[in-house]
Amino acid sequence: MSYSIQVNETSMDVTYDTCSVSQYNLTCNVVRMTRTNSSLGTSDTPVTIVTCMPCSIDWKQGTESKKRSKDTAAIDGVLHCRKPVGVTILTSDLILYGDKYYNIVFVNDVGNLGVLLEIGIKRES
Repeated sequence: MSYSIQVNETSMDVTYDTCSVSQYNLTCNVVRMTRTNSSLGTSDTPVTIVTCMPCSIDWKQGTESKKRSKDTAAIDGVLHCRKPVGVTILTSDLILYGDKYYNIVFVNDVGNLGVLLEIGIKRES
């Protein structure tokens, strides 16, 4: 779409616009620890499998917890995001938000549609 905006003697041509509200106001990385063999033995190496994933996080307060099956796991927050194309996020992966790593407690496919994910996160000790 293209149109002009006139302010006094100044004319500005607008060639692109995006009319949308973003519900994902944060970005995070999904990191998978991969085991590598070397002459010194095996070591775990962090590999980023999803970079700058748009998301939003609902931080939990105090003693709130999320129940999954029969187990109760205390979580620090619930991360909401779209399912990355071609990537399966596992509970063994880590979320890197800012400079802190978070363990994944559960991954919930919202409505079993393969589009939206709810991911329970707990700060790594």
